[in-house]
Amino acid sequence: MGSGQALRAQVAGDRSIVSPHLRFTVFTLQSDSPFSSSNTSMRWKRGSRLRLVSEADASPRAREIFAQVRERLGVPIVPPLFQAYAVFPEFLELHWRSFHPLIESRQFFVLGARLAAECYTRAHNYFAIDSLAGRKAEPAENVTPPLPQVLDYYQYLDPLLLLITAAQMLAFEGTAGVSAEAPDSARHASFPVAPRLLSDSEATAAVQRIWEERRRILELAFVSDEHRALACWPEFYQRYWAGMKDLLQSPLYTDCQYRIGESATKLVRELPVPVDTAIPQLLDAGLDNDQVYSLVRVNEAFLQALTGLLLDITFARIGLEGGNHKEAIAGSAAPAGQPLPTEKPLTLEKPMQSESPVKQSGTPTRAA
Repeated sequence: MGSGQALRAQVAGDRSIVSPHLRFTVFTLQSDSPFSSSNTSMRWKRGSRLRLVSEADASPRAREIFAQVRERLGVPIVPPLFQAYAVFPEFLELHWRSFHPLIESRQFFVLGARLAAECYTRAHNYFAIDSLAGRKAEPAENVTPPLPQVLDYYQYLDPLLLLITAAQMLAFEGTAGVSAEAPDSARHASFPVAPRLLSDSEATAAVQRIWEERRRILELAFVSDEHRALACWPEFYQRYWAGMKDLLQSPLYTDCQYRIGESATKLVRELPVPVDTAIPQLLDAGLDNDQVYSLVRVNEAFLQALTGLLLDITFARIGLEGGNHKEAIAGSAAPAGQPLPTEKPLTLEKPMQSESPVKQSGTPTRAA
């Protein structure tokens, strides 16, 4: 057995892959995938710390890649996903070499919008969401951008990062995506200002209690950027959490989260540029078995975290729009293979335009 096969067997045999967000059964990437891990308990161990490389601490080459990531995605700061990848410099180089042509394609952003739209439809049709309109009150201090634009930012960015992590998971095994002749050039939103993130020292006692409750329920080791951003509006965030707390612990939420992840993996197969960063390539680039194993675990942790965070942000969006004004459908989400209800279908109305975030407030199809 070669080193690549041995490592795949090691990953396949581990049934305790960590996650910063979830504690539910992992969806299977492929029935014969060495990374499939059904019935896996996805918990981030307390005391564990996710290693990130800041731009200040990054190597010159990593800073160059970070700048390209910001430019290609249209965001002013480097997403934590790429800061985690930078812990493994050889991998960051291989990943970006393979993925940057994909991120330059229009179809990548269209698929991200489709994923955001599906998440909105699921949340709207299956969750009972009270109106949070008028509950914004005042932010903790003068905060820019305003709350609707903060939601735009994450409804745009999180689906794209989820696609990247799902594609990377498949790319560990071989080629993901398909070859297309001259994909259309990307046109997407651009966000010149990043959301402000509330620090621990700035958080009120009430917000600190919410964060601690989330840590306990989800067995987290840290507070995500999305929740630090929402917490800049303490009254809104407390009302939001009152609606989310019980939902997070329900089979309905878990099922919707599972299906969003499943959809992301299916959409990867429509990507117009093939990406391939298989384990043998990583070993040839100089990573050892332990590093590759850790990298696979970190990527799956982000993949699972993003499914939940996308639902969390969508819940906040619907609440800010006035809620869904209906009872949630009893039981769990639609059975496998069944279509979603069509009470409020979402479609891509027109090609995405490069707009300022101010013009993008609203549902994911507009935000993305």
